[in-house]
Amino acid sequence: MADSHGGYRALTGALTFFREYGCDAICHLGDICDSAHPETADRCVTLLRENKVLGIKGNNDHQVAVNHQGRRSDLLTPVTIAYLENLPLVMELGDAVLTHSLPFVKERGLSSMVGVLGKSEAALFFRTFPNKTLFRGHSHDPEILRQQGHTLAADGIQPGKTIRLADIGPCIITCGALDRGFLMTWDPGGGTITCHMFHRT
Repeated sequence: MADSHGGYRALTGALTFFREYGCDAICHLGDICDSAHPETADRCVTLLRENKVLGIKGNNDHQVAVNHQGRRSDLLTPVTIAYLENLPLVMELGDAVLTHSLPFVKERGLSSMVGVLGKSEAALFFRTFPNKTLFRGHSHDPEILRQQGHTLAADGIQPGKTIRLADIGPCIITCGALDRGFLMTWDPGGGTITCHMFHRT
């Protein structure tokens, strides 16, 4: 999941969905928080920590942490600030690379959290991480970007659709935003991804 933007109820529902689906691990690809509403950060971070969710730092998470770094805050506990500060910008997990927007932290530093995924960035990913799948957030609509000969093909992913990754080769998957109701599941053993629409109550 990605881009919950401080939505505690959406996070709670998503965790229930993943548990009922039988997921072995749960990842949040950044923008756990909303920089315009930092008062939501404590509850959301506590929920992720208690459920051992793997987290990636998004631009909103970074901004919330920087805005409250080194000063007393009635909105955020020191534990939450430290959690947000220490989130990684990129993580490799088996055949997957997890990031908020772009995985080029050495080259682009913090701007990798907000960098636009264009053709040159996609080509660089495929060269830098051969035979890996990139899972990212930031862009709020589910999409899959794949190499097709010497060109790149981008397709939206409809909720309910399962895609066999072996059929399309190395690819970049944008999971879609939880605050728009999107979730993504990945079955590494079966080599499939499935887009889900989460109906919030």
